[in-house]
This record gives sequence, structure tokens and C-alpha cells, in this order.
Amino acid sequence: MESFKRTLVFGGAIFALAALSACATQGAPPATSSPAGQVKKPAQSMLARTFPFIHSKAPAPSVSPKPAPPSPPPAAQPLPEKPASPVLFSSIPDDPSIQLYIDYFQYADHRRFKKWLERSHEYLPYIQQTFREMGLPEDLAYVSLIESGFSARAYSRTGAAGLWQFMRGTGIKYGLKVNWWIDQRRDPILATRSAAQYLKDLHDEFDSWELALAAYNAGEGRVANAVSRAGTKDYWKLRRTRAFSSETRNYVPKMIAAMTIAKNPEKYGFTDLAYHPAIVVRQKEIHRSVEIRALARAMNMTVSEFLAYNPQFIRWATPPRLPSVTVNVPVEASEGFSKRLASVPESGINPDVPVYRVESGDSLWSIAHRFHVPLRELIAVNNLKSRHLRLRQKLVIPETGKARSTRLASRKRLRHVSSGWIDHRIRRGDSLYLLAHHYRTSVREILAKNHLRSSRILRVGDHIMIPSR
Repeated sequence: MESFKRTLVFGGAIFALAALSACATQGAPPATSSPAGQVKKPAQSMLARTFPFIHSKAPAPSVSPKPAPPSPPPAAQPLPEKPASPVLFSSIPDDPSIQLYIDYFQYADHRRFKKWLERSHEYLPYIQQTFREMGLPEDLAYVSLIESGFSARAYSRTGAAGLWQFMRGTGIKYGLKVNWWIDQRRDPILATRSAAQYLKDLHDEFDSWELALAAYNAGEGRVANAVSRAGTKDYWKLRRTRAFSSETRNYVPKMIAAMTIAKNPEKYGFTDLAYHPAIVVRQKEIHRSVEIRALARAMNMTVSEFLAYNPQFIRWATPPRLPSVTVNVPVEASEGFSKRLASVPESGINPDVPVYRVESGDSLWSIAHRFHVPLRELIAVNNLKSRHLRLRQKLVIPETGKARSTRLASRKRLRHVSSGWIDHRIRRGDSLYLLAHHYRTSVREILAKNHLRSSRILRVGDHIMIPSR
């Protein structure tokens, strides 16, 4: 019966959100404003009218809620004290969509939202201090609440990652390294600094936190076009037009609703929260490639425990080509870490060895046999959870002594010594682009050397000359 009620609640909430969004695009009456931080609650909400039995389960007013746990210490390195954080919204309109999202989180999505709130204290104090340090409203920290539920490991179907759900291009633009070895969008410390700078830039561009948040969701270009077409910079007026998608129209109300509950969870029925302890770390720089398991041992941790603090590392070692990389070290393990790190050997990765791309017909066994490496080691260094391979999947081949001699012998046979070119035999799935990427050259050089046109179809078994690097 309880499952049936939750199903009714969820379905009703989705229907109500769709109806509200439709009303917003058809010219709903202008919203009135109320003092900042206060949301005027209607006498009876839409969910209450639709599902009255749910409200009977809300905590009785006469029952005193459990006291909130003490605020955890700030994460990461302590930041200098700054003046009080500026106000995010000077006023919050009495918009029905805000109350609808409050009801949705409070009732229809109660269990999941509770997990988000419990997880929030892992990095929330650090995020708020970082924003204050940069002169931003600390309430912007709750953007992470609706983006990822404060999960550094969150990954969307569209490719966004981390606490702040950065897309790859935006992450790189704001100084985060994203490649086959590392994804710093998942580093809660570095990504928070990048998110703060990004939000600051958006506010500088639009001079409105509502529009800045809309741009964070939809992109600067779409918001700039919407403002230009509608002739107004008032987000609450823009959301009543068709200038925004339904997601962007509801993004700010959703964020306000989540922030309202997070600041006073007991009022909205979240009375039994078990907040996670704050994650307090120190950032240390590493100037060479080392294995993850060796780093974990230097911190007296298991690999799983190490990755809980450092979800940015997605392979078996730190990147071989970066001159330096930061590692989050728990504060209790930070003392003496540099000395322990000095005894950690380099990973032995040869960055000049091309990463192998899986071809049609390949298996882990055939690849291990071809390169003379143990199957178990091939699985371990690539952190494979399954033996199923995808076409064109990249695999690192560990450099054992026999594998290295085999690779060098193979290179010697293939290289055209007098000209510095490699004779490559076309295999199924090859293309000029893939060959250029694999051998670190360009399509133009391959075309010029082989007197080919770009439209030439490569035939399996043919030979093609490729410049060596």
C-alpha cells in the first residue's frame, strides 16, 4: 500500500509540474515579491489537495523535532575569514512553481532528497567558504544540490560530471584537466574553484543571479539570445515566454525550493537526518606518474578509500604527461606524506607507446597474448570490471620486459629507417582519422605521403605509409 501511495505522489507531482510549465508559457500573471529567504506558502498546496492522505503523515506540530547536528568543520585548507556573504536574491517572488518543487522534494522525492541532504555536509562548508572568499553569495553552494546531489562521482547521460556537472569543454575552459587518465571535473576541490569562477563570470555578463543560473543550465548563448529577443533581463518575465526550455524555466524555482528546504529541513519533515562528516583534506602536488595503489599505500589506505577522496583519477596511475597533478590527502595522513611519497616508485608508463585500440575480433586473451603480458595484469592496469570489450576501446599495455622487447622488435620491422615512415597494413575499422590519432600525426600528412584523396576508401589488407613520431 505504501508503494502505491508513493507511485500516486510521484505521478501527481510530474503531472502538476507539466501543467505549471504549460501555464508559465501562456502568460501567467506577474509574480509578486516577498522578502528574501521567505517563501509564502499557500493555504493548501497542489499536492495536498491532490493527495490529502500524504499530509496526514507530516510530523505533528506538537512534536519537537530532533536537534540538528552541529555543523562540521570546513573541508580542505582553512580559508581566511571574509565579511558576510552577499545576498543571492534581494527578493523571492511568490511564484507557485517554487512551492510545487518544495512539495515535490518534501513528499514525492523525499527519500532521495534526504540522501542528498545527508551527503551535503561532506563539502558544503568548504564550498561556502570558497564562495565567500571570491565575494560570491554562499547560497550558490546549493546549485550543487540540484545538479548532482553533492556527489563528486555523478555523471549524466549528456557527459556532464562531478559536483557541478561540468561539460567537458566548460571544464577545460576553466582550467580542469579532462583526458583518458584524469577527469578533474570530479575533483571536489578544484571543480568548486572552477564553478565559483564560472558563476562569477556569468553574473558579470548578465548582472543578474537569476539569469546567471539560467545560463549555467542552458548556456550563455541561449540566455543572451532570449534576453535580446524578449527585450528584458527579468528572468521571471522571460520564463513566461517561450524563450527558455521548460528545464531552464524551472531551474531557478527548483534551486530556490531545494535551498529553502536545506536551510530548514526540520520544517519540511526531514527530522531524522544523519549528516555525513566533513571531508577535510590537504592538497599535495605530485610531479611524476605513480601507481594509484602505491599512492594509497603511502596514505595507509585501500585503493577504494583513496579514490573516495580522489575520484578524479580514472585509471591505474596518475597521468604520465602532466608536469604536476594535485592529490587530496586526508588531513590525518598529510603529515609526513611528502617523505613517504619520495619512496613511491614511478609507474613505469612510457607515454610514447600508443594506447591500443580494440579492433573487431579482439578479446582480452588475444591482446594479452599478442603483447606477451599476463591477462590478470592487463585487466588490473585498465581497471576493467568486465571482460567484454567495445570496438575502438582504449587499453594500456603494461610494459613488462618481454612486452617491451616485442614492441621494439615490431617497431624495427615496421619502420622504414631511411625515411622515418611506418608501413601500416589496413585492418577492419581503420580510417584516416583514427590512424592519424593513433600514430599522433595528421590526416593531411598521411594523404600527402600516399597521394590519396580525402574521399579514398581504405581497403582491408592494403598498405599505407604513416609518419613516425
